[in-house]
Amino acid sequence: MFVNLLDVKPGQQIVMKNKSVVEVVENLGDGIWVKGRFLESPQDPSLVGTEDLCYCEEILEVLASA
Repeated sequence: MFVNLLDVKPGQQIVMKNKSVVEVVENLGDGIWVKGRFLESPQDPSLVGTEDLCYCEEILEVLASA
């Protein structure tokens, strides 16, 4: 599934390929990266609560609207 990151807004939740759920905190506006806060991370629970850049090819879908 293709996710158009230009349309993603802060507050929306995305699912990553590694099954992490991330809340978007900033859209960098380049269509490639968003900054997100990890809400769930089954493969690495230590990521929960941290923020990192999320790359477009690692994003599976948008879960919720802002």
